[in-house]
Amino acid sequence: MEHYYSDTLCKALRLLYFQADQSKFPEGVQLLEKAVKAEEPHAFYFLARCYGWGDGNVKEDEKKAKNLSKRGIELGSDLCVLGADRMDILKGDVKDAMTGTLKDAFDGVLAMAENGEPMAQYAIGLFYFWGDMLLNFQKPSKEDFAKFERENAAQALNWFRRSAEQGCIPAFRNAFNSVRNGTNGVIKNLDAALRWAETMDGKVDLRDYYHSFILEYQKAKRYDDAIRWCERGVRDGIMDCTIDLGVAYLYGDRGVQKDETRALQLFLSAAEAGEAYGSYNAGRCYYNGWGCAKDYAKAFQHFDEACRGGHPTAKWFLTYCYFWGRGTQPDYEMAVRMMNGLIKERQDYPKELMGYCCLYGKGIYADIVRGKRLLEEAAQAGNGQAWMFLGDMYDQAIGVPENISMAVSCYQKAADKKIDGAADALGRYKKTLLGKWKRREG
Repeated sequence: MEHYYSDTLCKALRLLYFQADQSKFPEGVQLLEKAVKAEEPHAFYFLARCYGWGDGNVKEDEKKAKNLSKRGIELGSDLCVLGADRMDILKGDVKDAMTGTLKDAFDGVLAMAENGEPMAQYAIGLFYFWGDMLLNFQKPSKEDFAKFERENAAQALNWFRRSAEQGCIPAFRNAFNSVRNGTNGVIKNLDAALRWAETMDGKVDLRDYYHSFILEYQKAKRYDDAIRWCERGVRDGIMDCTIDLGVAYLYGDRGVQKDETRALQLFLSAAEAGEAYGSYNAGRCYYNGWGCAKDYAKAFQHFDEACRGGHPTAKWFLTYCYFWGRGTQPDYEMAVRMMNGLIKERQDYPKELMGYCCLYGKGIYADIVRGKRLLEEAAQAGNGQAWMFLGDMYDQAIGVPENISMAVSCYQKAADKKIDGAADALGRYKKTLLGKWKRREG
């Protein structure tokens, strides 16, 4: 890079594209802005990328991307021309700023790439990958289109890999995902993608990909490799990996012996780092007594933190906490609010609890028809608590005629699921000599 860019721009690129600590991105962007202020031509390309695609976690702004691209082109940056073409803004006054052709710009960037510049190699890879070469220069017939597409995908993969060899993270991402997913005519081969990725360890800052490796190795049932990356991630402070390892210990079926205590320790470590999934899993441990004594107060605290952190299903457990008063005061309105949130997000929700609330008008307007329907749906899905509530409904004639035989049948199904109170409810009845159920006297 040093052959083509100033020290300021080189440092900016290393912070933005060659390391994975996002806390360092703002400094990288500031250095880009400094290089732009100094009118360094290629700096305009990289800052335009930030505004065009959100590199460096910059908020996208097409107008700024256009203005930067135009000025970079005026200053002679071939990278700016290819970037503007890729962003679909090489038109109007941006295109008018060109003194040569798109092919001239491509050849200029290609020369940089062949001379070993990794960001130019990445840019050439993108030109092949997204079809710019196909549509702008090759323009094959319909019969030859697929052939050219495959050939260009292979070219893209080659340039991405050459760039990744020098540590470019987005180039690694595109190369890995091309083979992992079989993109644009590249043959899908997960094993090959993982083998190549392992060779990049020490060349590319792979911290953003540890979790992906773990998931892929788990899918392939290569649990030793998955645990190896979990442990690597824990050492490197990657919270996704900490949670992955916690889940492995929690269930004991992914390459390690079951150890609920160790799982809870890992979840708590992630929770303390502000990870919603860590809080959620710590909450589950306290709620169910996994690796600890049951502690509903701690469970509620962690579920609440997970919910605030955006965990998608923490509301499910909070519903139970508010409904039953576990770790907090019973609050039907809050339970209903949690369930409505899940419904709005098109997620599963505890139908047996919503059915109960509708049946009795708890935290919501009474709607016996909806309540009965929800309880029946939950019961048919195997929910024991729903059978218990249905037994109460028939026993107490809530919105339906009293039906002792139906109440007993529902309570029996609840008892089979070991629902609290079901056995006692059954004890309130006895069979007559004629085989009919009746209430016990007294």
